Parts: sequence; structure tokens; C-alpha cells
Amino acid sequence: MRNCKGYVYLELMAAFSICIFLILAILPILEELMTHRKDIAVRTEAHHLLYEKLTAFMDGEIQAIGQEIIYKKRSYELVWKDHLDFPGMIEGCVRYEDESGNLESICDTAKK
Repeated sequence: MRNCKGYVYLELMAAFSICIFLILAILPILEELMTHRKDIAVRTEAHHLLYEKLTAFMDGEIQAIGQEIIYKKRSYELVWKDHLDFPGMIEGCVRYEDESGNLESICDTAKK
């Protein structure tokens, strides 16, 4: 061990490049994970709004009229249409834009 100089910088550069490679590999995964977390929260809000409106419709509190709902600074569109397969049912859909900018829709039916 008397003459062990000269490779310190080379080893340091190799270790640094491995660390940078690992960080660059993990960052896109973390970004996608955070986007999915936000999408889940928005989807949960959309489900909540849809079932709240369907319940209010079945209780006779509201009419089946399409409307735009602003909830927590996000816009949701409520659309009603008759269910074609079952004549005594009506279908309610909530449309919204997710974190990626894609339009999503959640639908369910209720009795008229």
C-alpha cells in the first residue's frame, strides 16, 4: 500500500457517473408516480360528484339537466342520457380532464 496514488480521480468519476445514472433512471419513474397520485385524487372526486348527483336525482332533488361543476378549482361536466338497453334507467356521466390532459369519463345508471 505504499504507492496507491493516481486512481483516486478515476474512481471518483466512475462512482459519480454511476450515481448520476441511477438518479436519471429514477426521476422519470417518480414523476409518473406523482402524476398517477394526482389522477387518483381527481378520479375519486369525479366518482364522488357522480354518485352525489345520481343520489340527488333518485331522491327527486335535481332534474336530469347537464351542467358544469367547479369543484376544488377543477371543472367537471355532468351529462345525462337515457339508457338504451333499459328503458326505466337514466345514465349519468361525469367528464373531466386528468393531469396528463386526457379527457376521462365516468358513467353509471340510476332509476328514473
